Amino acid sequence: MHLNSTQLIEYIGDRCNGAPKGIIFDCDGVLIDSVEANMLFYNKVRQKLGLPDLNSAQREYCQMSTAAQALDFITPDALKPLLNGIVREISYTKEIEPMIQASEGIVNMLQNIKEYFLLGVHTNRTGPLDAMLNRLEMGTFFNPIMTVLYCEPKPSPDGANKVLQRWNVKPHEVLFIGDSAMDKMAADAAHIPFMSYRNENLLEIGTCFDYSELEKALLQLKEL
Repeated sequence: MHLNSTQLIEYIGDRCNGAPKGIIFDCDGVLIDSVEANMLFYNKVRQKLGLPDLNSAQREYCQMSTAAQALDFITPDALKPLLNGIVREISYTKEIEPMIQASEGIVNMLQNIKEYFLLGVHTNRTGPLDAMLNRLEMGTFFNPIMTVLYCEPKPSPDGANKVLQRWNVKPHEVLFIGDSAMDKMAADAAHIPFMSYRNENLLEIGTCFDYSELEKALLQLKEL
């Protein structure tokens, strides 16, 4: 169910006992619009291996997994010895990352809520996010940023738990925003209230489609 700001207030308030103290964001599909950029990368790998483009099941798996997991999943065992060399032939920074954009409305919302909420990231990305977030004007908002360099990949709650420890808050005082089953499983395992972003298949109730609506809800909750 797609929630407006009034419904978002009720949904978040009920689960966080009022306004949350902090918000954990997934990266791909939540902070950034990266689906087609990431699929281009994986399709380039498959083309160099002489394979067809990803099918729908492969696309779905790649979007919610680590790069290593995705590459392993989409590559037949007989071709896996070629993977490292082929991946080195593709410059993610030059060929893929320029296609990635900030999700609609996210920068404006972060700018307006940063003084009132702790903001963190829990992603299954492996590499550092600093350069990309700086390019997208989000480089100063998040602390901590948990990648798989610092925690177990989702659906493990390890990264979410480490954010809770860093912030010294209780699980119900945080909202986790994600767009995949991996995100929801990590949040559930850490006992953190979860909100789906643009994926109604994850929750019957509790999906946000518009960051301006979420911004209104969060700021109004803070005033209650």
